[in-house]
Amino acid sequence: MKELTGTPLDTLLETAKVRHYPKGQIILYEGENPTDAFVVKEGAVKIYDIDEDGNEKILHVIRAKGLFPIIFLFGTARQTNTFYTTITDSELYVFPRALFDAELKRNPDLLMYCLRWFADEVSEMLRRMSSLEKTSTRSKLLATLSYLSRQHADEPRGGWKRVQFPISHQLLADMIGVTRESTTMVMKDLQKEKVVRTPKLGALDINPLLIDNY
Repeated sequence: MKELTGTPLDTLLETAKVRHYPKGQIILYEGENPTDAFVVKEGAVKIYDIDEDGNEKILHVIRAKGLFPIIFLFGTARQTNTFYTTITDSELYVFPRALFDAELKRNPDLLMYCLRWFADEVSEMLRRMSSLEKTSTRSKLLATLSYLSRQHADEPRGGWKRVQFPISHQLLADMIGVTRESTTMVMKDLQKEKVVRTPKLGALDINPLLIDNY
């Protein structure tokens, strides 16, 4: 992928396998002890857990150039503590964790690249987790839309930014931890206020002037 060339990841990706995963496929289950590491080439992967009622709680979304499993790669954990599932049809680079560990020890540029990426991702995750403590559905949703605009939307088109993967009200509800019905009600208000628009099924445009600083 063009965006991945010319980075310290090249040494890993030159020998990595590329695998296609259809939308909705679970890549890693909670409690797995995987021996492979992954880099997103195209598509998006959600990180989530499941509560006692069987509801998904989406913690983060990894876009192109992202590495996972995060804790497994950069910590001492041997088992994953969340699920990893594709949001869209995706292509992933796959390579042995042993190779990743060896390259980190051998290549300081790769180590710094990964640490910077990791720090940025954790910072974004903490910012988003903090937003979930807001009391109203509207506040939670605005914060999540701001996250999507910053991290997962294309450059403005006619003043709007479009999220790079299909968005449903259920997906938004899973991201903010409320019901789909509550999410739908707030989204209708935000559309009237021209904060968001849905030009076609699954597409979500966000007005960056009204949301990016939220």
